Amino acid sequence: MTINERAGRGFIARWRRWSPIPCAALVAAAAFVVSGIVRGTYPFGDVSRNTNDLGQQFIPMHAHLRDILTGQASGDLVFNWSSGFGVPFVGDFMAYVGTSLSWLVLLFPREHIDLALFVIATVAIALGAAAMTAYLRYLRPSGPVCLAAVAGVSYALCGWAIDDAAYMTQWLNGMVAFPVICLLCEWILRRRSLAAMVVTPFVVALLWVSHFYTVYMATIGAAIVVAARLLSSDGSVLWRYRAFGGLRCTIAVAIGVGLSAPLLVPTFRAVGAARPSPKTEFRSIDWLDFLSRLLAGSEGVGTTPGLAVGTLMMLLALSLPFNHGVAAQERIIWTTTVVLTLLSMQVRVTHEVWHGFDSPNGSPFRQAFVVAGMLVIAGWISLASGVRNVATLAAPLLLLAVLYVLTYDARTITTTTRVVVPTVSAIVVLAWLLAHRRPSLSPGVRVGAAAMLIGVVLVEVTASAVAIDQARAKFLSAKPAWSQRHDEARALVQSAVGWPWQRVSPGSTATVNDPMLIGGQGPQYYSSTIPDALSNELIGLGFGYSSYGRATIDPQNPVVDAVFAVGARVVVDGGASSTGDFRLAKRPVGPLVTVRPGKAFTSADSGPFGLQETALGANVYAVPKLKAVAGPGVSVSDRRKKELLIVPPPGAAAPAEVRLTTSCRAGAEIWLAAPAFVGDVQVDGQWRSVLDSKAKRPGVYSGAPMLRVGTAGVDGAVDVRLRVNGRARLPASAIGCLELDRLSSAIDQLKRNRPTDIDVGGHSIVVRFAAAAPATVVFGVVSTPGWHCTAGNGPGQAPDTVAGLIAVRVDGKATRVTCDYRPPGAQAGLIVGAAAVIILCGVAGALALSPRRRRRSP
Repeated sequence: MTINERAGRGFIARWRRWSPIPCAALVAAAAFVVSGIVRGTYPFGDVSRNTNDLGQQFIPMHAHLRDILTGQASGDLVFNWSSGFGVPFVGDFMAYVGTSLSWLVLLFPREHIDLALFVIATVAIALGAAAMTAYLRYLRPSGPVCLAAVAGVSYALCGWAIDDAAYMTQWLNGMVAFPVICLLCEWILRRRSLAAMVVTPFVVALLWVSHFYTVYMATIGAAIVVAARLLSSDGSVLWRYRAFGGLRCTIAVAIGVGLSAPLLVPTFRAVGAARPSPKTEFRSIDWLDFLSRLLAGSEGVGTTPGLAVGTLMMLLALSLPFNHGVAAQERIIWTTTVVLTLLSMQVRVTHEVWHGFDSPNGSPFRQAFVVAGMLVIAGWISLASGVRNVATLAAPLLLLAVLYVLTYDARTITTTTRVVVPTVSAIVVLAWLLAHRRPSLSPGVRVGAAAMLIGVVLVEVTASAVAIDQARAKFLSAKPAWSQRHDEARALVQSAVGWPWQRVSPGSTATVNDPMLIGGQGPQYYSSTIPDALSNELIGLGFGYSSYGRATIDPQNPVVDAVFAVGARVVVDGGASSTGDFRLAKRPVGPLVTVRPGKAFTSADSGPFGLQETALGANVYAVPKLKAVAGPGVSVSDRRKKELLIVPPPGAAAPAEVRLTTSCRAGAEIWLAAPAFVGDVQVDGQWRSVLDSKAKRPGVYSGAPMLRVGTAGVDGAVDVRLRVNGRARLPASAIGCLELDRLSSAIDQLKRNRPTDIDVGGHSIVVRFAAAAPATVVFGVVSTPGWHCTAGNGPGQAPDTVAGLIAVRVDGKATRVTCDYRPPGAQAGLIVGAAAVIILCGVAGALALSPRRRRRSP
């Protein structure tokens, strides 16, 4: 044999061994794309795929990331000046855009940001398939080459990936991380390698930065897999070697987590300071609903776990306990591992562990991808050992048939499930018979059987993806993709640039994160890492909210605009209609930063109107006493003189009406502050909803913004009409009379107190002003943990506050105030990261100097 022949055969052997990896990636991506084509979702049709948080959070934040990377953003990777009147960005970076795949947004024009997110999701699914295939081939290289790719595709397109993670793009990083960490640990277990111990920490660090939340779950899952591998190893491998292998893997992963600490620690601090949601007590679900999600095509986003890995891999996983081709010890340990992990999802204590001891309010089974991965691994172990006898095939068919019958009418089962499960099962049996029970058949027939099996699996995963998306779309709404209306709104924002002296708000023309999606510097903000201080401040000022205060709703109040220097806003003619024409509404406001007298004004009113006055620095509201005039049969009671309780007559067919009467100065604007009021108010002769009757837990989950409801007549009379369909609550001081002449005088005073210069950096702001008497420099920025300010050449310290705004006291000599934002925990994170580097260098040095680096593999 010549050298060229040997090289050729070597290349063919290597290609045969590793070709399933790129094949799995391409096939998984293709199946995901084809499912979109069949459904007609963007970018292949008019159906939007921007379901829930994809449209509300991930797309706007990726648009903002693109602006940061291209130098077009107000802010940097540390601080975001666009949203919430200025918010930290490190937590959002880690929670929403931290993955290296997010940088793909640079390859797309900004108006194609939706396409960028589709590509990112597709690439993540391809990487998940490739990673799982690589791990399976490394774990059992003797298994069928083509079916290794099929197994990887089944994992990457599991029920969780399509139902839960496809519209929570960042979650897909956990799905990628699980097989990658398993593969890295397998590398470490098999040999005492310097390369393995050095490469693993950096890869783990990259994964943890990508999405620490789901990668934390992936790390737990990988630890379980490694433990099963060590316990099920051949008896010829000494326990000492197994223990040392497990310890090396633990050290490498721990160092990797430590390397991510410079971003991880500040993120944990940001999460700790974020708006909390009410404590959720986990409750297990019905076992039939739970187990029904093992069937292909089943759907139950947010309430049940997406465990399905396709009918073929499910049958193979079920065959493992009965496959005598696998050693008894390995069968017992792997079966027990998968079953216990499955059970852990329904037990409160282990459920808390999976979620970092913070049970989520929605989608309680976010770790389902780990169980899906374990099912694929178990199925591959059985397949690689050979499914040779009828019992090994019949037992899983019987178990699957029982599950199919018991869950046939379950709420999670789709028509696709009812069709594909028996169809694929029948084809699996046929393929097995052709391949194993007819040895006289030609190789071509066997290849055809394998091709038939692979083809039907790919059809099944594609059909399942279509069915899941169709079922989910019936109750989860989707935001529209970027269109001409987005262009129009963005053009208006860019035409009125006044930053940093004034803000330009894009309004809520598309999402609750429009300042990041459209541009500008508005109050709208929706994030799980929103600082609690910011949320409380905005709610206190009369902002509405949803998601327990994690999403803000702009009241479009002139006093708030004056406080935060919102000089222009994109609004829609026709009110809340999404089809009206956009226009730019401008208001006279003061500058972003004002220099006020040394003793700040404090309003006598303790409610939202008073907080606005304190923030503004002037008395502009009158808060009169109210008289409630109830309609027939309606009772209104004054509860402790703080709240009005409205109770309509029982069984009333029509809404009950109540009038609130009082008096104000003639021409005053009338504002209603009733965050927990479920009902309607009449505005300019039209009924407008304050909070819809379908609002979630008013006053807790959701709250109404302050609303302008009219103008006082020439005689000062105020008559506000309300209507309710059930019991409703109103604050006793729900009405505020905004006196516009006083507001104009206050704004003029703010303009006179403007500094000479305002310079806003990525996460800092420098203000220069003429020296005068002692004063208070007040910023139109809510004070959140992390701000440090310096007056003149004085020492840096946390700023004071005026009604929650950043405020710095200065003497008559200082002419400059500098404030910069430093993420809490950044210093501690750098220390931990440096320690991880030192430990890694020590481990690498010890291994490099060790004369014996190879050990027998477990």
